[in-house]
Amino acid sequence: MENLSRRGNNWVYLLSVVSDNLGSSLMTFVLPLIVLDLTGSGIHLSIISSFETLPFLLLGLPFGAIVDRCDVRKVLIRSDAIRFGGYALLAAVLSARSNATMTLIAIYLVTLVIGCTNVFSSVSEMTFISYFVSKSDYSKMNSIVYGIQYTAGLLIPLAGGALYSVVPMGLLALICAACFLLSAGAILLMRVGSSKGAGGLRGPVPAAVRTVIGDTRQGLSYLKTRRVVLYPLVLAALFNVLTGNFQNDSLVIMRKSLSFTSGQVGLVMSVTAMGALAGTFIVNLLNRSFKFETVLIANFLVQMCFRLLFVAFGNIFAVAATLFVVDLCQSVLNIIIITNRQNLVETRYLGRVTSIYKAVLIGVNSLGFIYGGTLSNTFGQRNAVLWSGVEILILTMIGIGAYAHLNKERTTDE
Repeated sequence: MENLSRRGNNWVYLLSVVSDNLGSSLMTFVLPLIVLDLTGSGIHLSIISSFETLPFLLLGLPFGAIVDRCDVRKVLIRSDAIRFGGYALLAAVLSARSNATMTLIAIYLVTLVIGCTNVFSSVSEMTFISYFVSKSDYSKMNSIVYGIQYTAGLLIPLAGGALYSVVPMGLLALICAACFLLSAGAILLMRVGSSKGAGGLRGPVPAAVRTVIGDTRQGLSYLKTRRVVLYPLVLAALFNVLTGNFQNDSLVIMRKSLSFTSGQVGLVMSVTAMGALAGTFIVNLLNRSFKFETVLIANFLVQMCFRLLFVAFGNIFAVAATLFVVDLCQSVLNIIIITNRQNLVETRYLGRVTSIYKAVLIGVNSLGFIYGGTLSNTFGQRNAVLWSGVEILILTMIGIGAYAHLNKERTTDE
């Protein structure tokens, strides 16, 4: 694995990851600013964020079963093509300078379509890795992929903050579209063995539907019998509900309460991305040194403390520092959840279990956006963040109790 990036397929795959994340990071930075400037309301941010994640909750389970029977390479290529088309359409609407209502409707529609597409793409990319990376190298590959993601998150806000005020919105959206076109081209160039699951979905539509339903049930049954895989899912899902709207809350606080410029927001987001990048460097050490559940529980506690500290400061450097730690912990949390699942689940079930994880962990974010957005709209962003800290503490206590019970059962069985 030391020479991982030198292997041909890995070079091409990582090129796809780079271009994909450049497009995603730019849109992630630009879109909330566009919406906030169009509406002046944080509630629209929560609605659009829920559109991005709700498809995972509604479609993640059947889509995962479909992915297990499809050529995941083709799924990735077609997903990138759809995202290219969606953002190209959005670029046209923004360039036409339509009124705010029409632009907002276009943003809603494009976000929803791409949210559905991301379900296929997100499940497929983690399954695809298993076709050209050995199981012992999953953690390192995941760290590289997340490292690219967070590096893009570091560089893009710096550039985006400067470009947003001088470059037309339509051109920024078109740049995002081009990144996904490049990503599709890179995957197309890869040379791997068959990445198609057994059986396919050919034949009459009713039979194909029954196959998907059967595969989904198998995945759920498998998960229910493996509590060591189930517990992290439940705890992380609850955590996501409680913290789902934090990024929107922090953006509104910076723009409205603290009056940060787009350049200052970009600087803060770049610093927080440095924290996420730092997490990719320390996660392997944590995985080697501590049990999964120890890192998970400690992560919850540290995130709780620094989310609470965030609302206490108004200085840009203090705000950036607290968000640096929050994103570092979130980076570690994402990677340990993925690696733990990959290590515990057999390859033949990995697509289905991954889809369940994606459906729940990303899908419940839509509930988090609605729940958190309602709290913020009613009590204010600062009070909503403070309340989430209390909820995270309660969740941490539940996690400690759950793993204590599981470890006691393991000891008894042995």
